[in-house]
Amino acid sequence: LAVKDPTVVERANLLNMAKLSIKGLIESALSFGRTLDSDYPPLQQFFVVMEHCLKHGLKARKSFLSYNKTIWGPLELVEKLYPEAEEIAASVRDLPGLKTPLGRARAWLRLALMQKKMADYLRCLIIKRDLLSEFYEYHALMMEEEGAVIVGLLVGLNVIDANLCVKGEDLDSQVGVIDFSMYLKNEDDIGSKERYEGFGVFQYCGFIYGKLP
Repeated sequence: LAVKDPTVVERANLLNMAKLSIKGLIESALSFGRTLDSDYPPLQQFFVVMEHCLKHGLKARKSFLSYNKTIWGPLELVEKLYPEAEEIAASVRDLPGLKTPLGRARAWLRLALMQKKMADYLRCLIIKRDLLSEFYEYHALMMEEEGAVIVGLLVGLNVIDANLCVKGEDLDSQVGVIDFSMYLKNEDDIGSKERYEGFGVFQYCGFIYGKLP
């Protein structure tokens, strides 16, 4: 049997996690019936999953004395492509207490969700592959079809009302670990725990990787 390209497996796994996360968030938010805040677990998990999707295939970029990978680079690019995004980019840069690019990226995602513009902002990114290639490897999720599918799914989040306090929240040092137990409760969604594990999605040091056959 031919061994699958691990990056293809990773993208498929991330896409399925995003589908489960977005579907679960929308359904739980509608049944909750109130404005969501930062402590709402399905919302916290959604941001973790989105962070993993945006990190996939990031290039290491040279900075002062080191190389780093950050999702703030491509997100900061949005304001140049979509003028309405200038407001949240400026708000993020003005937030006191944020010390890292990752913290700024996390704040940006939260503000974009509250604006109900996350899908619009990320759509303008994925259609500019020539610009994205500065930040991502060619096999990255954001450069491939899976990224477009996820952005399409994000439109559904426009039914959600969220009031997230990003000022004073420690977004720099949060550790984004996916809680798979949240997705194993509803067997109608994923069949069974065995099927889910057989799909090859596992938690490893807070990251997702594909189990090769």
